[in-house]
Amino acid sequence: MPQTARWAGSPSIKGKSESMRMMLLTFSLVGLQFTWGTEMTYCTPYLLQLGLTKSKTSLVWIAGPLSGLIIQPLIGVIADRSRSKWGRRRPFMICGSFVVAFCLFVLGWTAEIVGMFVQDPEKAKNATIALAVSSIYAVDFSINVVQACCRSLIVDTLPIPLQQAGSAWAGRMCAIGQLISYVVGSIDTVSIFGSLFGDTQFKQMTVIAAFSLIAAVAVTSYSVKERVLISPRDSDDKLGAFQVIAQLFKTTMELPPRIQAICWAQFWAWIGWFPFLFYSTTWVGETYFRYEVPQDAMINTTDMLGEVGRVGSLSLVVFSSITFFSAVVLPFCVQAPDTKRSRFTPRPPPGMARILKVLTAIRPDLQTAWLISQIMFAATMIFAPLAHSRGFATFLVAVCGIPWAISSWAPFAFMGVEINKLTMNGATAPGIAASSTRSGVTMITSASLRNNPAADTELEVLRLNHRDSDSDTDEEDPSSLSSNIPSTGELAGIYLGVLNVYTTLPQFVGTFISWIVFSILEPGAKPSQDGDASDTQWMNLDKDKPNAIAVCLFIGALSALVAAEATRRLRYVL
Repeated sequence: MPQTARWAGSPSIKGKSESMRMMLLTFSLVGLQFTWGTEMTYCTPYLLQLGLTKSKTSLVWIAGPLSGLIIQPLIGVIADRSRSKWGRRRPFMICGSFVVAFCLFVLGWTAEIVGMFVQDPEKAKNATIALAVSSIYAVDFSINVVQACCRSLIVDTLPIPLQQAGSAWAGRMCAIGQLISYVVGSIDTVSIFGSLFGDTQFKQMTVIAAFSLIAAVAVTSYSVKERVLISPRDSDDKLGAFQVIAQLFKTTMELPPRIQAICWAQFWAWIGWFPFLFYSTTWVGETYFRYEVPQDAMINTTDMLGEVGRVGSLSLVVFSSITFFSAVVLPFCVQAPDTKRSRFTPRPPPGMARILKVLTAIRPDLQTAWLISQIMFAATMIFAPLAHSRGFATFLVAVCGIPWAISSWAPFAFMGVEINKLTMNGATAPGIAASSTRSGVTMITSASLRNNPAADTELEVLRLNHRDSDSDTDEEDPSSLSSNIPSTGELAGIYLGVLNVYTTLPQFVGTFISWIVFSILEPGAKPSQDGDASDTQWMNLDKDKPNAIAVCLFIGALSALVAAEATRRLRYVL
């Protein structure tokens, strides 16, 4: 008979309230998103300033999808089989955050590091570009280790009824981290800190991002206790990395119809979101300096990269503020997918009952909300080529905060529902009884272990059993939910991995589209006659030529319309 996985201990989270526990569980995503926001804000103009053309810069951003496609499945396999006494996820989160911090320091000081070994100016320039690109790849690969484990920690720790709430809290923490990164990026940090963390805005942002990631991961790692894997299943113990990739490919080719429909909607949506997330900062800054700033006013600017970053970050502050507000409010305004009415219904205050009844009657379901968000994004970005002022560009970026909040939450909610439906075919093994813990996570413990007094002196072997919200409950006490359906985390892992594939592959498509557009419209900047590398030659300031980034955003809007159609058809897929 094949051996099942054996566990010791039970997952728990510090905190006296559910909101506090959710916040501590997902707090690592604040630092993670701060780092992503810093990279997306500054790295594109930084590479352009070093002398890379826009077409080549677009190819650099293959690092993001490539690292997600390779690292996340592999680190998932390694972490799943980790028997560390500290748990399966937290050691990788902590080690990965330190690697990210080191790579960020190298990225911020590439010119100084190269200058220590290369004296020839031309060779130093090429070496600086090579080191900067390598550092970006290293940051993306290492940060995906942290991201994969942060997301998996949420799935490992929370029961099924709280998975959707956990995803909503993860979205809120990401919105907070993104907002903070753009707020800090819009401030002239050099005038505040001086040269304490570097002499340029970009250097100081890399330092702040490095320390924020380490601090946020430390908070979550201290607050969460994981189960310890004693021994994996026989099948898992024999499963290598190649077999896992083969299994992921096979699952991707044989998806259930509704999961496949969700993945295709995500695929087309991300072709549109990719250029927006990576180029919107540069687009707003370039629009401002192209149409509103006189050429004479830019001659004395010594840190043009910082100026572009601050202008772009200011617009993204508004975007992130709207995203955060939407992430907090919209989950209450949208019906959860395929929910059934519970036997226990909390009674609202009498003054609110009538209002809540009206809102409940008119609020859309999640599928309609996702459809509307994609149409809203498409309708907004279609006007990108017409933006000739920072105000209008900022307005377009800000409006996209609403669809981005829904797009960061809806596909995971849909996948959670479909995965839960698949787990409903599971059955309880003989001799297993359910028991509830204080943290809201239900464990199933062998009856022989429970009735054996000697078990009190040994490590208690447990198997996580996420509760089913549709099971019979005590009508007076909603906290007494329990279920006899065992957890099937294998299904969640493999199908969330497939969703990641459908999120990653469109980034390759978006990169290829951007490369074509940049190669045609902006093949490269002409070298300045005086050879000064501190001027604005890396930006296209010709008012008579089309803005290549705006064209990429327009193409993304067309892809969003395809995503909207795919989302509309989701209702008819059984």
